[in-house]
Amino acid sequence: MRACLNILLFVFLFNPLIGQEKEKHFELGPTLITINSLGTIYHSFVDKPSIEYSNGLFFKYNKKRVAFRSIISYNESYFKYNAPAGWIDATSGESINKDFRIGLGVQYSLIKRKDVIYILTDVFYRNIYSSGYVYGGISGLNNSFSSSTDGVDGLVGFGLKLKLFEDIFILPEVGYNIFYGKVNYNTAHLLYGEPSKYQYTEANLNPVAKLHLTVRF
Repeated sequence: MRACLNILLFVFLFNPLIGQEKEKHFELGPTLITINSLGTIYHSFVDKPSIEYSNGLFFKYNKKRVAFRSIISYNESYFKYNAPAGWIDATSGESINKDFRIGLGVQYSLIKRKDVIYILTDVFYRNIYSSGYVYGGISGLNNSFSSSTDGVDGLVGFGLKLKLFEDIFILPEVGYNIFYGKVNYNTAHLLYGEPSKYQYTEANLNPVAKLHLTVRF
């Protein structure tokens, strides 16, 4: 009888604590893969590589069907390209690119009781620094260059939340990446100097796919 009373006392004391266990709202993890293009990029000084690996950190706060997200990423890439055969005015060259992005976003679950599929939108500040060389063309380029690009980067799309283990998820996402920025471009002839500076704007739209891994806590 005493043992039964002790068991009932234990249940009475600790059951409220179990019932009041805090719901887990946060998720944190790396961006494992970003696929920017499945094709070959020609003449790309300040663009992204086709595939980036483990290039970012993903954080999310979940509140019912809505989640607020933040992403920070950094990637370094090297390009070397050759003029297409038969293209007289085309150039060849190489470049090193350093690409930094930081941004905020929001997502909304399309299913009321499960957050398996969701729509999303993100807005980033993006900075790209590039340097390299350009050769050829009708004008006979033999130049070095450097450029710095500041702009706004956006992502609109949808994603899936797939459970791997308890509190561990993978989040594949697909959508369209939108970029608009200002480019400061400096170039000089390798033999004669003759430095030149240009400013122009750049805008592009392209499909993108990402894969995040998150841990809920």
